[in-house]
Amino acid sequence: MKILMIKKSGNKTLFWNIFDYQFKSPIIIVSGTVGMVGAREEHKLRFWERPKKFMQTLAAEKANQGYQLVEEKELKKVYIQYRYNEENEEEFEMTEDKSLMVEEIVEEELMYTGNGYAYGSEIGAGAGTSTFQVLDIEIAFNSIWKLLSEKKLTEGVEIAFKTDEGSYVSLYPKGVEFELV
Repeated sequence: MKILMIKKSGNKTLFWNIFDYQFKSPIIIVSGTVGMVGAREEHKLRFWERPKKFMQTLAAEKANQGYQLVEEKELKKVYIQYRYNEENEEEFEMTEDKSLMVEEIVEEELMYTGNGYAYGSEIGAGAGTSTFQVLDIEIAFNSIWKLLSEKKLTEGVEIAFKTDEGSYVSLYPKGVEFELV
């Protein structure tokens, strides 16, 4: 479960993000300014506490402080895609590994900078595609590009976002028509 909340403060957008990934794992709270790595806290639940109820209680407290819940429909979809030759099993496996790694590291970046989270990955039909839900496309692209560059994962990458009208805009390579595979 994930809850993302934001609050405008002058020309900045503050975020408060709470999530858990596994049953009985610590609840993680990250807060700060969207696009910058936030402060992280962990809460271990007692055996009788339920993660969903605990998270909703804390979110209600944040709402009382002026934070607003970010609904999924308010987020923009960003796609990171790597193509491969469908007839080459080795290329498929390399693309699958790369896509899953990209999904994991980009989700962590987005969650800790308050700019969104992973929506899922698909491998097949000649491409590995990871989809992310983000608040700010420009901030997301800049942090994704920096992360992929540091990890040497830019070769063959295609990055795009989906507009409200349903078309795709290529962020990298610029000016290329993006085709979701």
